[in-house]
Amino acid sequence: MERENGRSSGDGYVCLYAFVERLPERERRREGNSADAIVVNDIRGKEIRLSEPAQRVIVLYQGALDGMYMLNAEHTVVGIQNNIYTNPETFKYFSKLDPRIARKELPAPGNWETSTNIESVLALKPDLVIIASGQTDAIRLLESLGINVFAVSPQNNEQLFEEIESIGKLTGTHERAVELLGYTRRKLDEIAKATDHIEQKKSVYYAWSGGRIYSTSGQNSRMAECFRLAGVNNACTFELDQPNINPETLIAWDPDLILLWSTEPQVLYDKKELAVLKAVKNKNVHVLNPPFFYDPHTLKIMYAAIELHNVAYGGSENFDLDENRRDIMTNLYGAKATALLE
Repeated sequence: MERENGRSSGDGYVCLYAFVERLPERERRREGNSADAIVVNDIRGKEIRLSEPAQRVIVLYQGALDGMYMLNAEHTVVGIQNNIYTNPETFKYFSKLDPRIARKELPAPGNWETSTNIESVLALKPDLVIIASGQTDAIRLLESLGINVFAVSPQNNEQLFEEIESIGKLTGTHERAVELLGYTRRKLDEIAKATDHIEQKKSVYYAWSGGRIYSTSGQNSRMAECFRLAGVNNACTFELDQPNINPETLIAWDPDLILLWSTEPQVLYDKKELAVLKAVKNKNVHVLNPPFFYDPHTLKIMYAAIELHNVAYGGSENFDLDENRRDIMTNLYGAKATALLE
């Protein structure tokens, strides 16, 4: 459980309960028992029930926050994760989506992986908190205080699609959610048609950001799903989501292509021990940059797959990567895409 001023949040239960008891019942818990109540299940299988669309939403998971802007539900956002402000690359693009973020006006009561300030959450009087399912202590405490919590952490596209549709229902933007998912499925069908004939699939090794060449994504990761969509094989044979390896293992895999996330290729080329790799010798190293446009935890996984497929197999002479980005981002973000692409 998170700590603040040297205490775990559990030490403040009495204070927190007192705070909540001062809130009107309609602000503490918005549940619907009528036949027309909004009812969805989150990644835990937990039922969330609202009597009306949420008007005050705290979003503490970056992928879900990104989805809120795709859904045109940003007007409901009253709090975000602090990482949005502290990561320069993330701040750059979310600032273009929301002037409140650019001015650092939106409160940030927690981070998506590690901690949540419960008192700050309560002070914002949310109808709904969207949070990573791994924050079990924070979820348990919030729910015990009568706060509606929608837990997220999609491991595959179907879970991601369910997340988008559910958030659409919870925020009164379900029609937009259906539109987004219809478009995404059509694009995925296009990718499938372009890849289903490939017999000799190329292997790709993915390295994490910040020059962490020996940190990768295993077979049970979102990047692995992106690889499958792109018609390539994940060079990493481990089932783990986020394994760390040694140079000898990477040399044994000897991938056709190396994919970097926010890392300059020269960092890889400077590692003399990797000079024997065919991807290095052939300069088959590609960077997904800027990473905002490729987040595999969002619907943008399709854009990452399209680019990876074209990089791996040469693509069509008529394929324009920049134009493809513009088209996809416009369909996902609407008019807001203009600022993103400047």
